[in-house]
Amino acid sequence: MPYDLPRSASMPTVEHNVKASYHGLVRHEVLKLAPQCCGNVLDVGGGIGASSAYLKATRRAHTATVIDLVASDCMPEIDQTFSGDLEDADLFDQVAQNCELFDVILCLDVLEHLTDPWAVIDRLSAMLAPGGCIIASIPNVRNYRLVVPLVFQGKFDLADSGILDRTHLRWFVKDTAKSLMSRGGLRVECCRGFFEGPKKKTFNLLTLGVFRNFLTIQYYIRAVKLA
Repeated sequence: MPYDLPRSASMPTVEHNVKASYHGLVRHEVLKLAPQCCGNVLDVGGGIGASSAYLKATRRAHTATVIDLVASDCMPEIDQTFSGDLEDADLFDQVAQNCELFDVILCLDVLEHLTDPWAVIDRLSAMLAPGGCIIASIPNVRNYRLVVPLVFQGKFDLADSGILDRTHLRWFVKDTAKSLMSRGGLRVECCRGFFEGPKKKTFNLLTLGVFRNFLTIQYYIRAVKLA
């Protein structure tokens, strides 16, 4: 989604670079769940690191680290990168040995692509400072775009992107997504269903939210590590 930053002569150049070069790649809706001061951020499966770089450019984060299968072409605002299989325990050991505990960990549209996201959450929780949080976005398999063709047409056709992305290995509804994020000493503090479009929003209001879970594309979850 596009974003606009206030224009000011005092704004750092890096912030303008983020706005100009990566317009539309920052996950603004899910970043609303992140604390105002994010401190030390880890972006898991973050690609070029657009969202974590945005947090740093807007002075909400002090440092930003990205781990991804290929993390060699990250934005210059990223402080450290680690490349490797996100389900390789040795990769997480390498990150833990070279970084301090993280205050915020981003898992944006990545957990559903892993064979064992439960083990990954356990490893990430061990790298999280007490009181820190993991912010995740997880697709909702109960969405009408999947349910209606499956129930009424007997179709379950995978696609190149979206809820039926053929690279998804795990599927979640609200309760199972919250269960995933309640491991390793984590407690789900916030879970928001996200959908967009004026027609869907109007329909949701007119039906008093009865069908909200069927409209929801993703769940945005903030899980906090208990002291």
